[in-house]
Amino acid sequence: MVQTFGHSTTVEEVAVAFADRVKGRIFLITGPTLNTLGDATARALASAHPAELILVGRSPAKYAPVAEAIRSVDSTIDVRIYGLDLGYLPSVREGAATILAAHPRIDVLINNAGIMGVPERRLNAHGVEEHFATNHVGHFLLTNLLMESLMRSDEPRVVNLTSWQHQWGTGDYSDYNFEHRPYAWNLGYGQSKLANIHFTESLAVKLGPRGLTAIAVHPGSIWETALTGSFSEEEREKLRARDDAAGVMTKTLSQGASTTLVAALDPNLGKENNGRYMEDCHVAETKCEGAKRPGARDELWALSEKLVGETFAY
Repeated sequence: MVQTFGHSTTVEEVAVAFADRVKGRIFLITGPTLNTLGDATARALASAHPAELILVGRSPAKYAPVAEAIRSVDSTIDVRIYGLDLGYLPSVREGAATILAAHPRIDVLINNAGIMGVPERRLNAHGVEEHFATNHVGHFLLTNLLMESLMRSDEPRVVNLTSWQHQWGTGDYSDYNFEHRPYAWNLGYGQSKLANIHFTESLAVKLGPRGLTAIAVHPGSIWETALTGSFSEEEREKLRARDDAAGVMTKTLSQGASTTLVAALDPNLGKENNGRYMEDCHVAETKCEGAKRPGARDELWALSEKLVGETFAY
């Protein structure tokens, strides 16, 4: 890994450093809304001339400005947009089938989309808590349904965006819906972000022997991202004060997206780092005991299969 990368590295710097790992390849990004991490990731990739950029999410119209920006960088890039609601499983299945039919090979899947700050405990149409449903279950199903195309790549990768707030998760998914414990948005969000880490580990264990690399990424504390848009100004100030008190150094969108691209492109993230967690462009240790809870990743995989109604045996 390039040791000069760190907290302040920009996504543009990473794209330049690994340009040869982008050119001619096919990338899929979930949730690349304008002025978000996904947008910054897509534009940086465009500067290094990939063959295709596939933009996926609930609101395709919101991705049109991003697609136009990509084409303005390089008009030869094949930019595709697909509508898909990660919180609604029939939509995930329909969208995945459409993507598979159009894209027999995908080199890198970047699971970037997410929600945060649902104030009250809410269940989606499938009876699953909304953070867990969108941030984990939807991506679990999408990733597994697209595995056929991913495994046609000579170097398939999955990058799952997590957060330092995974430390709010316990690693016990038996009460994923908060039916027997108090709910707070940070606990729901934290549980889903810890699930991203355990899902990443499972992918590495199950598919690493077949060449897949999976990495979980904490982008940093970024106040420009749309994730905080659901908070009131008072709540945002409280969160900022908490970050300040904890000595958290904030990042720009470009700095936040840099670790995503290192995870997606760095050729030195070999077998020894498969399934690991990254922050500030480097492999790091996770910050909670729940991440190390014995059996957690297997329990999560089994639960996820139950929730989507399908088994994925690798």
